[in-house]
Amino acid sequence: MINITTERLFLRPFQSRDFEKVHQLLSDPAVMRYSLNGPYSKQKSMDFINQCILKSENNEPSLLAVIEKKNNQLIGSCGFFPQKIQGQEELELGYRLLKNYWGKGLATEAAAAVKTYAFNEMGLTRLISLIETGNKASVRVAEKNGFKLEKQMLYDGRISVAVYAAAR
Repeated sequence: MINITTERLFLRPFQSRDFEKVHQLLSDPAVMRYSLNGPYSKQKSMDFINQCILKSENNEPSLLAVIEKKNNQLIGSCGFFPQKIQGQEELELGYRLLKNYWGKGLATEAAAAVKTYAFNEMGLTRLISLIETGNKASVRVAEKNGFKLEKQMLYDGRISVAVYAAAR
């Protein structure tokens, strides 16, 4: 089970009791503006949590709950999810925070910790981030964490994304 601590954050597996905060995050149109799936319904948010819990229980790479230490509140998610990019299996590092936590370097801090964990503890040699065209904030997070633009492509044949990659 993955638990990661940074200066300001604690990242841990999701729990059922996280539902309200997770739904607040995933149903917010501003937060989900660059999501490949758009805002989530309550059922889709519950499915998200259940899938993350199951993956964690099976020791599979998953997204983690991002907890701000100073108030012990869930403020977002950061972690892994598998992608198939042009026929190749990849592991994506993704991150998403509640709006009132934007612009404070917290996504960068969480992503840096997860990347370090992936390379040092999981033995991975490569991670990607798929970033929808126009999402400048996510590009900054990726670049600050050493991800480089690898290519532009259509995701699912319909959404223009940039593939950023980092290697160990």
